[in-house]
Amino acid sequence: MDMTIGVRYSENYADPKTEMVIVRYAAHPIGANAGNDPLTLPAFHAVATALMAP
Repeated sequence: MDMTIGVRYSENYADPKTEMVIVRYAAHPIGANAGNDPLTLPAFHAVATALMAP
């Protein structure tokens, strides 16, 4: 898993194991992704887990 954090709260999440890339463009009044991460990181993980299911 590789994750980069860009300007204005964008994130790129790449999981080579599942051949998945998610790019999130969003804004939140709380800076430094602290407002979005509690929601988006579990969502990214859930998508990767679903892709790995048989």
